[in-house]
Amino acid sequence: MDRWRHILRVTEELGDAVAGIRATEPGSTAAGLLASLDPAGMAKAAGECLDTLSTVRSRVNRGTVNLGVSGRARNGKSTLLQSLSGLDDRQIPSGRGQPVTAVRSKIYHSLTDRGARLTMHTERSFLEEVIAPYHAELGLGPAPRDLSAFARHLYPRVIDDEAAEGAARPTLGPMLARLREAQQALPSYRAYLTGEIRTVDLADIRDWVAYPEADAEPDRRLYLAVRDATITCAFPIEDVTALGLVDLPGLGELTPDAEEHHLAGLRNDIDFAIVVKRPTDTNAMWAREDADALQLIGRACAVADVRDFTLVLVNTGACLPENVTALHDDLRDRLNAASGDRGYWVILADGADGDAVREQVLHPVLDHLATALPRMDEVVIEDAIAVCRDRGERIGSDLDELSKTLRTLAVPTLTEQMIARAETLRAQVAASLQVWVEGLRGRADKDYEDEEFFERVAEVHAEVREWMLGGFGEGPEAWQERALSRFRVDRASLPFASAELNRIRVEMARRFSAVDDLLLQRRDEYWAGLVAGLGTRMVRLTNGHGPRPQDLMAAMAEALRDAPDPCPSLAETLDFALDVRLDYRTRVLPRLRRALDVLFPEEDDPRDGNAATTLLAVPRTAEGAAELFNRVTQLARQAAYDAQAVLAQEPGTTAQVLFAYGEQFEDAFVRSDSSEAEFRRLAAAFQDRLWPDEGTGPQAVTEGLRKVHRLAAELRTLIADERPRIAVERTGR
Repeated sequence: MDRWRHILRVTEELGDAVAGIRATEPGSTAAGLLASLDPAGMAKAAGECLDTLSTVRSRVNRGTVNLGVSGRARNGKSTLLQSLSGLDDRQIPSGRGQPVTAVRSKIYHSLTDRGARLTMHTERSFLEEVIAPYHAELGLGPAPRDLSAFARHLYPRVIDDEAAEGAARPTLGPMLARLREAQQALPSYRAYLTGEIRTVDLADIRDWVAYPEADAEPDRRLYLAVRDATITCAFPIEDVTALGLVDLPGLGELTPDAEEHHLAGLRNDIDFAIVVKRPTDTNAMWAREDADALQLIGRACAVADVRDFTLVLVNTGACLPENVTALHDDLRDRLNAASGDRGYWVILADGADGDAVREQVLHPVLDHLATALPRMDEVVIEDAIAVCRDRGERIGSDLDELSKTLRTLAVPTLTEQMIARAETLRAQVAASLQVWVEGLRGRADKDYEDEEFFERVAEVHAEVREWMLGGFGEGPEAWQERALSRFRVDRASLPFASAELNRIRVEMARRFSAVDDLLLQRRDEYWAGLVAGLGTRMVRLTNGHGPRPQDLMAAMAEALRDAPDPCPSLAETLDFALDVRLDYRTRVLPRLRRALDVLFPEEDDPRDGNAATTLLAVPRTAEGAAELFNRVTQLARQAAYDAQAVLAQEPGTTAQVLFAYGEQFEDAFVRSDSSEAEFRRLAAAFQDRLWPDEGTGPQAVTEGLRKVHRLAAELRTLIADERPRIAVERTGR
């Protein structure tokens, strides 16, 4: 069974793999060639083996010989069980009129234990196994999903004439009545729907296993909470140790799936079936319903001879002799005459007479089973072996056809697939980076004008000019008053003029640094374009780091360095790209400082006769202060003009720098001598992260075919292991 469970699991996985290929690429060659494969049929064959083996296991694993008592209601089934077990109406109810037994019970002989163990329904099993069949049979739609919904559900009072026509109406009407009774009585048993095993004294068992008596509370139906009942007591029979009695559900009861419940009990729980038939005035002939009952037992036997498995007990208790004779003759002439040389076993006995039942029924049955059980076991086991062999050969034949198909479909090896992925990724990255580099080339062209940068420079120059003409931050009058005051203190104009030129030069350099934001923006645009050029697949290396492009690049470099097989050259190239320096202090300030040299009080070379100090000496009067303001303003305006000219050259220079950086990055990342090898390492180390979307497209078909190959090989090995084992068991060698 373990082997066949394994086979079933592999066939189901094979079915999923084939279905995945068909769903991924419905029009592909692989999907077309696999269309004729029937994995569901293979799984069904394995399931049939498991069902057959499970029946064998249930049969040989029982610790008791179980006799099942079957028959239509009101034929003495419960009375026979009482005679065999020694129990009475308080434990195995019997009566006239409607059926009494509501729960299938198993009764076991025990000299030490006396009591009952009730396996209770859970809320879910109650709704699925008890209520849902009523809904299906009555055409009421899906069953309620919980008990509260069941309690609120509005059930019709009568069967819809359109839903039930003719003969169906008398059957469905009582079913609907039972369903409404179950709903009305819900408060009486709701608390017991726990799934637990409940121990009950035999004196209190009746309410749990029988329909209520006529004078009982109409809304009390505890039996609805019981899934199964097991009773233990001492049978009034000597020399009995391991004997069990199974009270099978009454045939002909108006409950959904009654026949299937009966069949399940016959197949799984018993070794021998006693069919009770009581010849009353209206029941003295062998009827269609009786024949159906034997046919049902035949279905349960499957391969064993039903005559080894079955006894027809004519219950003669309180019956007229002529009715007994009529039934006996009818069985001889109509049932057994049509059965060939070996007819059904028929015994006449009073089911209420314990002594007669023991002597005339039980003892002969046990004597029969002493020789019949081994015979039936052998047939059942032989059939199970034959079923497994047949299903194994069927699956093997399907695998042969699958192998022919797979041989026509070339599937790349894992190494080939990894190399192909690496080459494809490298080509994609190269193509995308080249598009990005071409964009950088266009910006570096001499005819390209960075309007945004020019506008920013003009904006900063205007702010500096306004600052100068507005009195260098304090107003012309205030500036001149401060100058005159300083003239008087120093008894000279040059100290103030020198200090003021120094202040203005430093402040102008600071104010022109306002273009730094645009320079940094160009660098960020460069990084963003580079990350986009690497592609979304490469970004998956970052595991969600970000969102800034430089953070993503740093995370990529770290992942490449820390890979099981590192990619140092690719990581170093990313580090190089992160080292782009495009800020104001690095790129602009050195050249801008030369433009501001005019604001030094003296030339660096004091031997130059054109020293600026000659322009700064003014009278120490108000008129001199005004003249000095005009001279300093002129120098500042000249410096601002020169600085603006320096900044106007920066967009082209910056673009050339970024283009050079981009070219170098693309060249090193794609074409270095280690690039090809490191892309393969990259593909191997991060394949799950880089290709998480392989559930679609041709790649998914390849993965699916590889899985089909593997599962087919595994299944073939399992089937091959099964065939020799069966052969050894059959021959005993």
